[in-house]
Amino acid sequence: MFRLRTFDLVMLVISLVIGMGIFRAPASVAASSGSETMFYLAWLAGGVIAVCGGLTFAEIGRRLPVTGAYYRVFARAYHPLLAFGVNSIIVVSNAASAAGVAIIGAEYVTRVLPALPVLPLACVFIVLLYLVNLAGLRTSVTMQNVLIGIKLALLACIIAAPFLASPLGAASSPAAVTAGVDPLAAFGSALIAVAFTYGGYQSTINFGGDASSDGRQVSRAIIIGVIMITALYLAATWAYVQVLGFETLGSSSAIASMVMERLTGPVGTSLVSVALTISVFGYINVAMLTNPRVITAMAEDGVLPKRLASSQMATRGVNGMTLTLFTALSIVCVVFGESFEKILNYTIFLDCIGMATAAGALFLLRDASPLSLSSRVLAIVFIASYVFIAGSIFRDDPAAGLYGIGLLALMIGGYWTVRTFSRST
Repeated sequence: MFRLRTFDLVMLVISLVIGMGIFRAPASVAASSGSETMFYLAWLAGGVIAVCGGLTFAEIGRRLPVTGAYYRVFARAYHPLLAFGVNSIIVVSNAASAAGVAIIGAEYVTRVLPALPVLPLACVFIVLLYLVNLAGLRTSVTMQNVLIGIKLALLACIIAAPFLASPLGAASSPAAVTAGVDPLAAFGSALIAVAFTYGGYQSTINFGGDASSDGRQVSRAIIIGVIMITALYLAATWAYVQVLGFETLGSSSAIASMVMERLTGPVGTSLVSVALTISVFGYINVAMLTNPRVITAMAEDGVLPKRLASSQMATRGVNGMTLTLFTALSIVCVVFGESFEKILNYTIFLDCIGMATAAGALFLLRDASPLSLSSRVLAIVFIASYVFIAGSIFRDDPAAGLYGIGLLALMIGGYWTVRTFSRST
């Protein structure tokens, strides 16, 4: 069976984190932060939190080097009920994300070929990547390495822009937070978008069973990947401000296109469209790599039908049944996109709580080696940070928090009811 090298795992970490957020989120962070100083503080804090989280999940990955570890963390440290509730919502929201990104990619294509229908084209994207992943782990990982290379090239162009392109306007000097705005509230609001732009690396622990060595390989890859991403993000956000100016950044949406246009002229917009379309394939591909592994782990533990567990994982690195299930769910999300977009929006709060709870499992997992003081401190900083972010989400949108909690309770209650009924019959 093909085994993942450290390079492959680092590329997976980067692929899981660098989606389309860094090409869009800085604009909303600039608008939320209220000042250039707060803007940079939010991105720097996000980087520190990501490094703390990366080191925390690296330790979890070292202690639990198995396939579908993000589910098994909850199952072993807490209870299978909680593991099922949190991970089933994550899988559904990831399918909705994949569907949404596929639709965005289809819309980019239809700008050039307007005769093509958007939703069927989005489904074609998903099916094509399903076939790539069905061919086996080696094929899908090779594809992922190529796709993330193209995305990194676009990011490198943006970072180089301040040195090669003339600025759109004079970059504003760091200013105080707008009068009347609560600095802590502004920081919290800005940190929401920042945190989710940095998120995704935690899913790397799902590949523990596919690594060529013990859990230290996954651990090392997470640390290398998160540090690289943090450096790239800080450089990219600085570049956006230098080229566009802070005020323009906060009032724009197509910021990557604007920077590339300053760098290469009108062709820059087309280059960004092509690169972002390719990014769509990268996001869907990595979603198909990670989520079926979580479903497989749930089936192996019996919280989903056992027949979903497949021996193909041991030979080809792919479970055709769970891959097909996730693909079908993604296509359903394309068809009913508006409804599933609402589910995705309302699970953001729960995702924060899930990250904090997963990190807390580090204190509960049994292992022969004791947990070092530095690991404890890093985990506590990470947990506290995500609790703060969850509080900021709840303050900005209480409905999102209540809906997320209600959805989790519904999933757990439904699972408990089915299990109880099955035992009594």
